[in-house]
Amino acid sequence: MTAPLPDPTPTEPLADSPLPAPAVAPDTPAPQPQPPLRVIHQEEDFVAVSKPSGLLVHRDKHHPDEAAALQVVRDQLGKFLYPFHRLDRATSGILLFGFSSDAAAALQASLSAEDAHKDYLALMRWPGSNRELGDSWLCDRPLQDEKDIPREARTQFTLVEQFRLCAVVRCRIFTGRYHQIRRHANHSGRHILGDSTHGKGRINAAFRDKFGLPRLFLHLERVSMRHPTLGTHLELFDPLPMDLTSVLDRLRADPSFGCPPSPS
Repeated sequence: MTAPLPDPTPTEPLADSPLPAPAVAPDTPAPQPQPPLRVIHQEEDFVAVSKPSGLLVHRDKHHPDEAAALQVVRDQLGKFLYPFHRLDRATSGILLFGFSSDAAAALQASLSAEDAHKDYLALMRWPGSNRELGDSWLCDRPLQDEKDIPREARTQFTLVEQFRLCAVVRCRIFTGRYHQIRRHANHSGRHILGDSTHGKGRINAAFRDKFGLPRLFLHLERVSMRHPTLGTHLELFDPLPMDLTSVLDRLRADPSFGCPPSPS
């Protein structure tokens, strides 16, 4: 078996660093290792994997010992990884890593170019508190950063499939602000179901109990951009995982939710 490689990022604790072991009871079960992540696309300079909900992209000072995609994929492939792409912990979907700092910089340039597209699927409250928005709308409300400075932010929302009281919506982001889709959805009066930070607890609990929605329904399904070295079109696709498709199956099968209300 290939020995784990240390992280190249000095700000993160190395997987094999001598960290003090926490005190645990003798009968406390050992934490289960994170299984390998599914590889969507791999080339000489980079890799794209499917990140599950609940997995950190990389460790930080608040979670120094938790499993993270950076360490999992590093050990899985036996390669140093250079992170440049972020997904919220609760969000699933496509996650990119470079195998060198130059590759990561080239990927970041391609991903942030005007012709790049990052398309998420979300299950949102529908029609919500702002019925005038219609089936497609752009939210360009500036979002404050961690220093409370307003930053430009743009998200395009487009209806994909409508149910009673909720809908699958495609969310395309043109900027990359913290919790951008979740905050813009909430501002639009159509929060994402399962969002414990920007959503509604009572509605989240109802969808958890009735349809088994276990977490935030937000998934990065498609990334379209120029290849970082060849300049050709590169498209990556990661379909909805089973924990989210099962929710949609239950919605479609429920006569009280499975179809939109008839037009008046």
